[in-house]
Amino acid sequence: MYKRQWMLLRVTKKSDVAVLLTNVRQFLKEHDISNKGLLLEIKTIVSELIYNIQKYTPKGSVNLEFQDKHNLKIEAIDQGSGIENFNLAIQDGYSTSGTLGLGFASIFRLSDEVEVQTSEQGTIINIKKRV
Repeated sequence: MYKRQWMLLRVTKKSDVAVLLTNVRQFLKEHDISNKGLLLEIKTIVSELIYNIQKYTPKGSVNLEFQDKHNLKIEAIDQGSGIENFNLAIQDGYSTSGTLGLGFASIFRLSDEVEVQTSEQGTIINIKKRV
């Protein structure tokens, strides 16, 4: 069976998150990722990235790429105005939109490595997750 090495999710305000996450689950199954805990962690990371793009930016994308059989790279790119209070944004309970403020912090908890580049032109988040 052919295994796609990468998957691109284009995200807009009107994107159907459930459909995008179904596509992610199928992509992971193609790579024999069946551990329910691991699937939940990856889907949580991706859904938080998607929701943040939808909430704070006009559009963006999330790319999933297997760098090898044990390492998944997740990259989110948006065209928003950047993350203003980054050190606060990664703490539990911080929100600028009236939500619980757990999403961005959970991305850091569930990922093996996270690198964030943010500016007034947008944000790029690179995540590595061992699978």
